[in-house]
Amino acid sequence: MKMRVSLILAIVLSTLDAFSAKPVLSFKNGTFKIIQFTDLHWIKGHEYAAYNDSTVQLMHRLIQEEQPDLVIITGDVVVSKGAEEGWKEITRPMTDLKVPFAIVFGNHDTESDMSKNEVLQLLQKNPYNLSGNSDKSLLGEGNCFLEVKSVDTRKTECLLYLLDSHAYSPMPQVEGYDWIKNDQIQWYRRTSKRFSSEAGKMIPALAFFHIPFPEYELVRNQENVLGNHSETVCSPSLNSGLFASFVEMGDVMGVFVGHDHNNDFAGELDGICLAYGRKTGYASAYHEVLKRGARVIVLHENERAFDSYIRTSGGQEFDYLFLSK
Repeated sequence: MKMRVSLILAIVLSTLDAFSAKPVLSFKNGTFKIIQFTDLHWIKGHEYAAYNDSTVQLMHRLIQEEQPDLVIITGDVVVSKGAEEGWKEITRPMTDLKVPFAIVFGNHDTESDMSKNEVLQLLQKNPYNLSGNSDKSLLGEGNCFLEVKSVDTRKTECLLYLLDSHAYSPMPQVEGYDWIKNDQIQWYRRTSKRFSSEAGKMIPALAFFHIPFPEYELVRNQENVLGNHSETVCSPSLNSGLFASFVEMGDVMGVFVGHDHNNDFAGELDGICLAYGRKTGYASAYHEVLKRGARVIVLHENERAFDSYIRTSGGQEFDYLFLSK
């Protein structure tokens, strides 16, 4: 009898472990596809119901049509009370379609009735969520890296860095938006060095966060910038040196942000692509001119290269190819 009970317990525990195991990200047929949704601006209330429904339906449609391997949402997701309801609605397309996802927080995500830590705890219950804290000592929430494995899942072929860009300046003498802090930057540098040392080579990487750093304005003013760039970049007034670290470490190929709803451009600076996503949420925060959509990023196995484009319900636009020089 004891043997039978032990066997049943072992089966139950094995089943629970299998259910709780997080998805493994890996290349398939030489590519790995990411959809970036950004600035969903889910708001509770009858007057916003149609906007919220349209946002969720667009996400569902684009995931079905693009068949991504991963969804990343770059901030300003649920920006009002009723946050638990909002997060469950916003994550339903990925859950229903069984697609792994991760999120970073935006400045307006601090304006709901859930703390960022409480949101992460809620998301941990979703088997498709990959968001979390790789190092709990860092400032902010949701600072983590994701590994994209080779097709046989034995080697790490690409790293995805997700960083909390915080909200507003905590210093009274500095106006405007907050900045990614030195401890986050040093964590990135340590992680980059560790993976490169273990692999015996530089591991290509991408970075995702919400608020752009000041270097985005340099790209916006380039003659050959691709996409919409009518809105001045709303970055922190302080430059904490994150872009300089990306250049020095040499692994990050592209940086993807949200925050500015009328920008969706991509361009290169010092060998790195700086790009915006396309605003996804239908609720407007100010005068917005772009059709709602997403950015798609397609990584190529064994290459320091990716393709990217903007995707809306009307089709594909602003095709972009990054090849490391």
